[in-house]
Amino acid sequence: MKVESFLENYQPVVYKTFLNSLQLGRLSHAYLIVGDNGAPLLEVAKFFSKSIMCDKPSPLACNSCITCLRMDDDNYPDFIFFDGSKATIKKEEVIKIETSFDKEAFENKGIRIYILHLIENMTVQAINSILKLLEEPGKQIYAFLTTNNENSVLPTILSRCQILRLKQVDKTIVIEDAINNGVEKKDAELLSYFYNDGDLVKQILDNPEENEAFMMAKTCFEQTMEAIYEGTKDDVINFGQSIVSPRIKSKESCRYYINMLVMAYEDILAIKNGKPPFLQSYATMLEHLVDKLNHHDESLIELLKCSTALNLNVNIALLIDHIFYTITKEE
Repeated sequence: MKVESFLENYQPVVYKTFLNSLQLGRLSHAYLIVGDNGAPLLEVAKFFSKSIMCDKPSPLACNSCITCLRMDDDNYPDFIFFDGSKATIKKEEVIKIETSFDKEAFENKGIRIYILHLIENMTVQAINSILKLLEEPGKQIYAFLTTNNENSVLPTILSRCQILRLKQVDKTIVIEDAINNGVEKKDAELLSYFYNDGDLVKQILDNPEENEAFMMAKTCFEQTMEAIYEGTKDDVINFGQSIVSPRIKSKESCRYYINMLVMAYEDILAIKNGKPPFLQSYATMLEHLVDKLNHHDESLIELLKCSTALNLNVNIALLIDHIFYTITKEE
């Protein structure tokens, strides 16, 4: 993803705010980067981190010097990163930051940076520990925190950070950019729900692990819609247990799958209210499902709850079973 171009073109206020602070030597000791689901929060946090450390900024991170490359490879001892999208951030991980940064910087620059991605996925104990770091940051220590839900962040954290809010880029622009990068229209439409940048959509598909998770979820999603349209309630439940559950095993593929169903239900409600569906590539099938499915609102709410539950330590097979019983529930 070309982060600097994304910031210049779609997030000019955030771009200028950070650039001016860097050039004037007035960086905040802590930044909270806020954006909706799909916003490239982590990519922006990493880019700003590299911009502070970069050997040859022009004016921000060059992405080609040895320091930038080492940070990309997670091979820079004065840079620590924990990803709340992969696992809950615990107190032990915050203690690791404290312990590492309590000593002198390893590199000659003397600068130390840490990123906590999606701080809404931190334990209470971890949040209490991070407050101390934010209150007493230490010399040349910078923090980049990110969140999809600013309202869930404690006021004591908000008051200690400079907040950078990423605006949502219109999904039609994201889809168009992705298609121009060689992404198929179906994939561009689906992935625009998860990623708010066309270059990032292409980057995800070029990543073998991400591509596998997405394609498996997409296949199961399409087959689920066909099963609902063609089969009885028992057929659909059996399909979920015998086809979907054995295939959707990773948290990432489950995240894709559940949110594809969320998109479908949102479009079904749109069609029901006389509006065009967002997923134009699936418009015909979705129109067929309007009368086939019951209690659209209730099912959509339950699917959103299931998506949130993925952040916890849930049994994926049981979650999928619950989804199929929910969407086949009769009036």
